[in-house]
Amino acid sequence: MNDRRIKVLLVDDHPVVRTGFRYLLENQNGFHVDEAGSAEDAYSKYSALIPDVVILDISMPGMGGLEGIRRLRARDEGVRILVLSMYDDLTFVTRAMKMGAMGYLSKNGAPEELGKAILAVMAGKEYFSSDIAGQLDSADGSVTEVHGLSTREFQIFRLLAEGRSAQMIAADLNLSPKTVNNHRAHIMEKLALKNAAELTRFAIREGIIEA
Repeated sequence: MNDRRIKVLLVDDHPVVRTGFRYLLENQNGFHVDEAGSAEDAYSKYSALIPDVVILDISMPGMGGLEGIRRLRARDEGVRILVLSMYDDLTFVTRAMKMGAMGYLSKNGAPEELGKAILAVMAGKEYFSSDIAGQLDSADGSVTEVHGLSTREFQIFRLLAEGRSAQMIAADLNLSPKTVNNHRAHIMEKLALKNAAELTRFAIREGIIEA
């Protein structure tokens, strides 16, 4: 009988959050948990750890969770990824699932759902916390995209709204500043925005970032 513990890589930039969820997963669920403080850290550790499930936040310094999902999937297309985020808007859920996540949980949800979610994705199933599942049900399976932005445009849009420069975004996403500026121009045109202040206000109004 194989009694090997499920290996989890928990990725969050807040040490207190990681400590709390690690205690829950190891002491109540019996999982083995390793930690990473950023998507870059998770990417560098992944090959050595080979976790069964990666749990990561969306909003982190550096490349962030969405790009982290993309890069982990590029390294190992069989990686099982669960998003655990304070952002429970369906815009983020849709983007994360398109990037290759297998589930999405809100940090405002019941903590015990995390163990259930890990077991679900280990069995090859998708899992959503109950509050997000309720939103998906009321959306009748269709979620409106943010004004036609592509996945890459949405990534850059959110980072610009958080106040990051084109040079910072280029370094985080492994792009050239020229490419980032081209995306920025397309974003501004699609959203009919004139400047950075309007972009930030739009992002706050749409729930993409917090005020």
